[in-house]
Amino acid sequence: MKFDIKIEHLGKKENKHDTDKDVYHLTFKTYNAEVTGKFERSEIRHMIELLDNAI
Repeated sequence: MKFDIKIEHLGKKENKHDTDKDVYHLTFKTYNAEVTGKFERSEIRHMIELLDNAI
């Protein structure tokens, strides 16, 4: 299966009541679908965990 993943670091996001969070723009393309959006580092790690556990 052919797929393409692009990840761009957008820097740190600061919230008044929260800690700094690394934010990334992620694009994941396959031959028939695409997922794209801004995700925090912890969200990307969670997606990887779910994929790993599924296989």
